[in-house]
Amino acid sequence: MASPILDLTKPPIKSYVYAKTNIGGWFFDAFLQATHTSTLTITQHPVQSGSSISDYAYMQPRTLSLNIGMTDVAKSFIPGQFSGGSSRSVQAYQVLLQLQQMRIPVQVYTRLGLYQNMLVETLTVQDDNTTTHGLRCTVDLSELLVATVEVVKISANPAVTDSAKKGTQQPKQVPSSILQTLANLFNGKAS
Repeated sequence: MASPILDLTKPPIKSYVYAKTNIGGWFFDAFLQATHTSTLTITQHPVQSGSSISDYAYMQPRTLSLNIGMTDVAKSFIPGQFSGGSSRSVQAYQVLLQLQQMRIPVQVYTRLGLYQNMLVETLTVQDDNTTTHGLRCTVDLSELLVATVEVVKISANPAVTDSAKKGTQQPKQVPSSILQTLANLFNGKAS
């Protein structure tokens, strides 16, 4: 049976967004572990002597791996979240799955800071006898880097070079080489 599409754009209460770790305003029962990864890539160019030089560095998209837990016996932190399904844990998994499938960039708030434009890259769930009435899920998120383009007008005058006066070119006499000068001296010719 297909679950109804959830309205993921408007979590029930946004006033708690900065109060507790959450993914896009969705508050799960437990965040068991968070792995924050921030990587700086330093360019390397080999030179003739065999060593490398570095002349530039740039940031890779940040990644975040959250190990979350949900239980069917507790009440939601936000009344009404994860309701309407067969259980809270299944409904929580459906929310995460829809965030991933719809490719919705979300804000993720953790104890170490706020992450903007994060996409759910991987969901890993182990379903066994210990999770009969709950959910333990690893959510891997990656930052979506957004570029902006700006057009800047440099001059009111167009950059035209066809109308410039180029002048006339005058031929120049090429000086003779040293060998030619020596040959002329031996042959008795004046240079």
